[in-house]
Order: sequence, then structure tokens, then C-alpha cells
Amino acid sequence: GVIWASRDGGASTTGTSQLPDGVTKGEPIEPFAAAEPPKDAPVVDLYEDFRCPVCAVFEQAAGATITDLAKDGKIRLRVHLKTVIDSNTGGDSSAVAGSSAVCAADQGAWEPYHEALFARQPQQETAEGFPADAYTEAAKEAGLEGDALDAWQQCTDDGTYVDYVRSVDEASFKAGFKGTPALTVDGTRLQWGGLVDEATGRMDTARLEEILTSGDVPSELEETP
Repeated sequence: GVIWASRDGGASTTGTSQLPDGVTKGEPIEPFAAAEPPKDAPVVDLYEDFRCPVCAVFEQAAGATITDLAKDGKIRLRVHLKTVIDSNTGGDSSAVAGSSAVCAADQGAWEPYHEALFARQPQQETAEGFPADAYTEAAKEAGLEGDALDAWQQCTDDGTYVDYVRSVDEASFKAGFKGTPALTVDGTRLQWGGLVDEATGRMDTARLEEILTSGDVPSELEETP
């Protein structure tokens, strides 16, 4: 799998410096913590950027599998929202998109919003990024309406979690995660591209599920940082 790499630096967008409930600055969010996975459940860390083209491919190929396992409490999913494309273009749309997704999580709509926003990923990587109305379109498609939609809109317009998202990107960059998408299982990086059939382009989701739920990455699929 291709990794979309970031260079150090980028826009300095400033939000209202709020953190998601129960989350420390620089740390990932756990969108399915309510599933209450057992303490010995494998920890899966996903590093993604809503504007990263390869992330969109990965989401289409493996997103449903990872989400279902997290919702069923079979894995503990931690999502590190990154701003790789912001760093590459000088824009701030990755940070704003990540913030809007956390706003959706506040309204209980992480999963459908996550899917809807990836589906609206701009074809061109520019500083402008997502059109402003793409976020609201995604929110409505995710089922937000009434007071929930209003709360999400205010949260998004205020850039409530922009600073938080950028702190996550900075922390993960320092930890060696400079590109997206990246996936680790109990701390071991998974070369997920090795699960993709070169002829069909399809991912072996059955084997992916086996690896994630076992917490054991086969040596031939370990990725060297």
C-alpha cells in the first residue's frame, strides 16, 4: 500500500482548543468506546487524513471490517486524525475535516459521518480542500437533523477541535507516523498492502479480521517504520 507522506510544517489553523470528552491533547479518539471491549482486546491504531487519497481507498477496502469489529467490542479502535495533506498544500482543510468528524462523534454520528465525508473527498489536492458545504452535506447524510445538526454545525463552524486534531498529528509525527494511512495492531505496524490482491485490487478482509482480532501480525506483514 502506498503511504501518503507528510513533510514537517503546515498551516497554523486555530480552533477553540477544546478536547473531546475523556481525551488528552495529542491522544487519539476511541469512537466506539461505548462497546466496552474487554481489557485484553487487541488495540488497533488507525492513522488517517480525510483528504488523503490512499486513505479513501483503504476506507473503502477495509473500513467496514474495522468498524464492525470495533462496534462488536472485538478490538479497541483508536483513531489518530492527521493533517498530512495540509502539510503538503499549506491549507487547513484536513484539520477542519477532522474537527468536524469529532463534532459528529459528539452527536453519536461518527460512523455515518466518517463514511459520508470520505465519499466527498476532493479529487484535487489544493489548499482549499473540501468545499464548505461538503461538511453539512455529509452531516445530513449521516442523519443529523434538528438540534443535533445545529450543535454539530456550531461545533464545526467554530473549529472546536482543530487544535486538538493538529496536536494528534504532531504527536504521531514525532512518534514516527509521518504518512497515512497506517495501521498498528498491539503496537506492531501492519503492512496492509500485503493483504490486497494485485489482480483484483481487493483486500483479504477475512485475513485482516483474523489478524486484528488475534492481535498477532505475521512477520511477513510487519512494516518497518
